[in-house]
Amino acid sequence: YAAAAAAAAAAAATRPAAQGSGGEEAPPPQPPPNRFLYHSALIQVGVCEPSLFCAEMGAAAVRMGSPPRVRLAAVAYLISLVKARTASLEPALPLVVEAVLRPLDPSVPSLRESSLGASTTALRELVRRYPMVHFNQPTQRLAVGTAEGVVLLYDLRTATKWRILQGHEAAVTALAFAPAGDTLASFSASEASLRWWAAGSSGLFSFLGLQGSCLGVTRVDCALPDAPGARVKIEWASPQSVGITCDNEALGFFTRPP
Repeated sequence: YAAAAAAAAAAAATRPAAQGSGGEEAPPPQPPPNRFLYHSALIQVGVCEPSLFCAEMGAAAVRMGSPPRVRLAAVAYLISLVKARTASLEPALPLVVEAVLRPLDPSVPSLRESSLGASTTALRELVRRYPMVHFNQPTQRLAVGTAEGVVLLYDLRTATKWRILQGHEAAVTALAFAPAGDTLASFSASEASLRWWAAGSSGLFSFLGLQGSCLGVTRVDCALPDAPGARVKIEWASPQSVGITCDNEALGFFTRPP
């Protein structure tokens, strides 16, 4: 916000001073808001302080005393930050996701209804840009792989964190739900391993609380590209197997261990 104020002040300083009727210098007129400078300054704040930015935008998105357009603008700024700094935001992905989900709290129906379109657009953008973010439509759950190797599952019906899956010892590169949403596969390129997780609500898993358990681990013995920005993706080939691709080139197919 300080950067935004400084940018507005700089824009105002470029306007010439007006003269009063008696020759004395009159107070300068207020310049119209420069939305481009304001937008750019806010995004720069987000780049420098993503934690603070996400916290502030998330709070603004649920502030019921603000006009709806202000709450929607807060979500729009989160989308703009994702578009502007996709790669550099990977460590802050959980913060971005939780800020986007805050307005979807079902306990405040009016807020959820007014924010559903903006939050849905933001979540689609996250899924499109990050291979470590995936949404399953039948279960309404969102998976987010983190730089710390943890996989977070969110339930969009309640806008809450539903499961925490721990097992990877390095950053999660890509993940994907099975079509039915009952299983999740996550891949870490740094440790060359593929993990399989139960992601359904039935059986013993439903009594484990937030902590989930791994169904198995598969070693991924294939050449991985060193080029920065390479896009690795997981696609389910059958209920028990997945394919891993990098920039649309197949790296191999892997079957879940029995």
